[in-house]
Amino acid sequence: MDRGYGSGRSVTSSRDGGSGRGYYDRGEFRLRVHDHDEHQFEPSPAMPEKPQPFNPRRHRYFPIAVPIIMVGNIVVFILMMYSNNCPGNIEPGRSCVGKWLKPLSFQPWLENPILGPRRSELLKWGALESRHAVKSGEGWRLLSAIAINGGVLQLIINLLALLVVGLRIEFAFWFFKVFTIYIVSGFGGSVLSALFIQNQVFAGASGAVMGLIGASVADIITNWDVTGRKLLKAADLIIFGLISLAFGLMPQVDNFANVGGFFTGFLLGFVLLMRPQRGFKDTRHLSQLEAFIVNNEDPDMPPVKMHKKSQRVLQVIASILVLGLLVAGCVVLFIDHKVNKGCSWCHYLACVPDLKWTCPRPYM
Repeated sequence: MDRGYGSGRSVTSSRDGGSGRGYYDRGEFRLRVHDHDEHQFEPSPAMPEKPQPFNPRRHRYFPIAVPIIMVGNIVVFILMMYSNNCPGNIEPGRSCVGKWLKPLSFQPWLENPILGPRRSELLKWGALESRHAVKSGEGWRLLSAIAINGGVLQLIINLLALLVVGLRIEFAFWFFKVFTIYIVSGFGGSVLSALFIQNQVFAGASGAVMGLIGASVADIITNWDVTGRKLLKAADLIIFGLISLAFGLMPQVDNFANVGGFFTGFLLGFVLLMRPQRGFKDTRHLSQLEAFIVNNEDPDMPPVKMHKKSQRVLQVIASILVLGLLVAGCVVLFIDHKVNKGCSWCHYLACVPDLKWTCPRPYM
């Protein structure tokens, strides 16, 4: 006999001839009924002996955040290079790099060693310059700089980092957290850059990407017990981090933005990227009856909590730090306090003069 049972799934009842026992079968679970009204649940043959381990990618997932960020970076860079039009704006006696690209060709190596537009074009498209952001009322540059790459070399490295690091985060934690880390980290990097360097134009996309790298480091630390291939992941992060820091020593890219983005992302990783600990049984997708049975398979072992106390403590501390530091940084920035006063070497972290390129004169 079949009849509806709660969610609409069929329930089958049967009697064992002469045994006085009956079975009510509901999909994965079967209720055994004794003659003396004693009821006992037992797994049906269709149910696995052990519950499936927690898997954040239980359902097929197509990435959203990383492709959008990558396409956005590429489109903005192409439009910026077309607007730059090096052949039509180059000074007499100088030549563009990659003339065969015509309007998309790059400024001379001495001016932009990472193969991109001139500084004025970067500023036109929303790159960060502290005095414009603070004194000219253009605070939006703290965010718009995240979409700007100073050159094609910086763009390529950022795209590779997004493919390796960004996709790894998105597949594990979905798109919203990737967007949040990317944008907030980029903003944090812009704030630190504006606090220390006042006269240079910077593209801030690397700061946002460094935020994803920092968040990945936090992911490994806070989820140590359930993280696989730790050495391989750490190697990826070290390689991309060192390359980004090397580019930060050239014009158009700033290591203060890279460091600020990394540290902001590192804190956000503790806040947003907590995984369930080993032994946790994910019963959120089950009915109350099914969850009860799964959690009581071994009465002598209490259910494992979803997160460890250390994860919760780190989450609270990191939340306070990231919020407090961002607010404090903005307050100090917009009251025009010169954090780099007396720091005669700070500008070298943003651009190191070399025979192959020129750096703007430091402004204190």
